[in-house]
Amino acid sequence: MTTTSSLETHKITQYLGVVAGEAAVAPMEMRDFAAFIKREGGGRHAQFEKVTRETRQMALLNLEQEAMELGANAIIAIDFDYAYFAADGLMMITASGTAVTLEEKRDTGRVPR
Repeated sequence: MTTTSSLETHKITQYLGVVAGEAAVAPMEMRDFAAFIKREGGGRHAQFEKVTRETRQMALLNLEQEAMELGANAIIAIDFDYAYFAADGLMMITASGTAVTLEEKRDTGRVPR
């Protein structure tokens, strides 16, 4: 998986299509995000960051599963979208990218000039 559109050491042999993985969470601490921020004050919020990392990881796992179902051995051009639905206290993260098959580039034995 990569956020870039290619890999220097590999050749894309087949583009299989756009894939996406979503994950949503509505933890108790975030049900009323405005109250959460007011209660915790400014600065970094370790619990919110932890929940965000875990949710992003779930989205990546779902993305990987969808790509594997298409026969991909890689995903390129990965991008993340984040949404927060205050009324429901729901945070959703979507990871999307292009499912591809790659093969390792062979060394031609030539020395670059």
